[in-house]
Amino acid sequence: PSPTLPHPSTAFLGGAGEGPPCSTGLGWAGEGLGTSGKNRRVCHAAARLEMGSLWEEFNRLGTEMIVTKAGRRMFPTFQVKLSGLDPLADYVLLMDFIPLDDKRYRYAFHSSSWLAAGRADPAAPGRVHFHPDSPAKGAQWMRQIVSFDKLKLTNNLLDDNGHV
Repeated sequence: PSPTLPHPSTAFLGGAGEGPPCSTGLGWAGEGLGTSGKNRRVCHAAARLEMGSLWEEFNRLGTEMIVTKAGRRMFPTFQVKLSGLDPLADYVLLMDFIPLDDKRYRYAFHSSSWLAAGRADPAAPGRVHFHPDSPAKGAQWMRQIVSFDKLKLTNNLLDDNGHV
């Protein structure tokens, strides 16, 4: 069976009341690390996925995208509503993708499904997509829905245009 994704509407950064408590005391080098190991400016941050029902439906159907070397915009667009940020602190938002497992998959047309076909190649060095509004104050990020509508996915391992 093909790998399944975690519930798509649970984009989570560590909301209030979840996990170890955050300290307000200053940690190493004045960074304000809490007992959870997270900086106090992010220990209560949470993200709620927008259009969650559409993401759930796409996940249920196993919808896929064809990516190109030039890059293709992701659909549905990844959008989140952020909360719990320090309104006066500066934040850089970025997105990266990590493999779900260490398998290579091939598509079986007779069963219309993906089948594991051995181990994957070693992961390429990670690439990230910085949100074009970064850096910005927490108040700005929390004021409106954050959209990664400029994000493009590519199969070009040598891409230097900020595509993932």
